[in-house]
Amino acid sequence: MTVADIFASEIFESHEELDQFLGNVESLMRQGQPDVAAGLLEAQLLDLQDGRHPIAKLAQATPVSAVRLIGWENLDTAFAMIDKPEHPVTAISIDISAPMSIPEPDKEKGSYREPDLETLFFTDTAFHFGRASREEIVGGYGSRAGVWRGAFEEAGSDIQVRGLGGLYGEVLLFERMRHEGMLTDAADFDALALGHAFVAVRLHQAVKSVVEGRGIPRPISVLVGSNESYPFFDAPAITRDEYYDIIEDGEDGEVEESKFASLSLAPRPDDYDPGSLFYDDNHVSGTSLRRRIREASPQAEEPANDVAPAASGISGFFGRLRRNRA
Repeated sequence: MTVADIFASEIFESHEELDQFLGNVESLMRQGQPDVAAGLLEAQLLDLQDGRHPIAKLAQATPVSAVRLIGWENLDTAFAMIDKPEHPVTAISIDISAPMSIPEPDKEKGSYREPDLETLFFTDTAFHFGRASREEIVGGYGSRAGVWRGAFEEAGSDIQVRGLGGLYGEVLLFERMRHEGMLTDAADFDALALGHAFVAVRLHQAVKSVVEGRGIPRPISVLVGSNESYPFFDAPAITRDEYYDIIEDGEDGEVEESKFASLSLAPRPDDYDPGSLFYDDNHVSGTSLRRRIREASPQAEEPANDVAPAASGISGFFGRLRRNRA
């Protein structure tokens, strides 16, 4: 057994109990209740070290209003390029992509890192998104992903996110500490799992907010998922029918054409960190926490040259926690 196989928690009795909790969070998202899902995660995070854990503090300091999507204004052009005769784009999935390896902190930005997003474009040849209700889309999710997962027409980095970098970077910092055997507090393991989940839910909320507030070039289903990024959440942010409900006028049922207009969102600076405004003298950064643990713990022996290194990467440990979803 390596340090990457260790399970420790102040909240959950086992891997299975953690999986069940995360399954409940994802179920709320699939039911169209991401705000409730976020509240459930926040409550658990605030129980860690009385809310003083660095990841918990950054989660509190990252409201939905601080998260922005860039590249949204290019969707209309992307649709025009991908559309086929009688098969227009009817759904997109905006997914968090796990990094190929755990990044080291940047000398200038520290642990700050925005999640990398991948956008998948689908037509009704993959699934009947054009007429599917939320219940039908949710029913299309298999044990790991939607039945449409590999049938996308195009994949790209058209849409990216700004405003999650402080929290996501701290989560990755703790991920690196875990791989290096430097996590000694059970609360840190909880914060790591819950932090990953909170980032996924916050992105889901942000996508839903942008669709509702700024519109999309045409009524489509918008999903938010995962490209091998723990905890592998996958849920519709809004369906085509739900979008029609948003753009219809309440009195005469006419469609509000402005919701189909070209969009333009100003990007946040790359080094934007909403949590920086909330630090106080008692805040313990990931860097200082790592230093304290290293100073208090004996140094691990260097592995022999003929011994293969332990597997690395974000998905290694958490991949074993992947649950079988209904």
